[in-house]
Formats: sequence, structure tokens, C-alpha cells
Amino acid sequence: MEKTFFKNQTFQILIIVALGLLICWNLYTFLISKSLIALIPTIIQIIVLVLVLMKHKHAKMGINVWAVILMLGGGLVIIGKTIKLLIGDDISDGIAKLALNVLIFIAGLAIYNFNQKTVEVKQTDEK
Repeated sequence: MEKTFFKNQTFQILIIVALGLLICWNLYTFLISKSLIALIPTIIQIIVLVLVLMKHKHAKMGINVWAVILMLGGGLVIIGKTIKLLIGDDISDGIAKLALNVLIFIAGLAIYNFNQKTVEVKQTDEK
């Protein structure tokens, strides 16, 4: 049987806390907006959280997919805001959103990097 092992326990705890907080935030957004779109990231995050808590063999892949989604989302917003700036639009009202998306992109990169370096899938003797 294969299991996921975290060499860095701090990374595992931070992933669990981050996923928990984001799930709460997305559920809050769903309750306020009544938009089913808010449930899509919630479902993805719940799946990744369950994989991490169970130390399932696919937890590493789940974290990678989640990190790539973070990078894509943040990166696309950054590209969009940069294009708006280059064509001459005033984006002074969207600077806070741009900064948030830069942080999301950097967080996605950091999660992906730490996941590649500190998480392993190993064969165990347990059944």
C-alpha cells in the first residue's frame, strides 16, 4: 500500500490550515452570494484536504493540482491587469486586487515547490 509522507510537518500543518481557512471563506462567499460558482473551489479544496488528512497516495498530486490552479488564477489576473495598464486604462482602483493576486500566485509557486521537495509517496507494509 502506498502512502504520502510529509518530510516537513510544518508544511503539512500549513496546508491543512490554509485549506481549512479557504474552505470556510468559500462557504461564506457561497452563503452571502448564493452563487453555485463559489462551491467549485470549495469542492476541490475539500477533496485535497481529505487526501492530505488520510495521507492518501494521491495527496501529492492533489496538492500539485491545487497549486497549479492557484498559479493559473493569479497569473491570468496579473496578465489581464498588465494588459489593461499597457493599453492605458487606469487601474488605480484595482491595485489591491492585483496585489492579492500576486500573493496568490506566489503562494501557489511556494506550495508547488515545497510539495515537490518535501512530500514523497512511499510503499508501506500496512494494509
